Amino acid sequence: MPELNEVTITRAIVDRFFKKLSDNLELDVAIVGGGPSGLVAAAHLASKGYKTAIFERKLSIGGGIWGGGMLFNEIVVQ
Repeated sequence: MPELNEVTITRAIVDRFFKKLSDNLELDVAIVGGGPSGLVAAAHLASKGYKTAIFERKLSIGGGIWGGGMLFNEIVVQ
């Protein structure tokens, strides 16, 4: 087992992130806009097994619904 230090922990975090990112480069559906309808469409399609991503220009999703981004575990800011 490697020594548990800051470098080892950081490497594990980065490796896991890039694995997830790499696995999601090919999508079945890209949804533009993270408002209420985009969130519902993405959830419905994902539940049917489609690889789905939401693209939102703002740093928050949910449109007019405040706090709409709760429970989302990944975000990429460009």
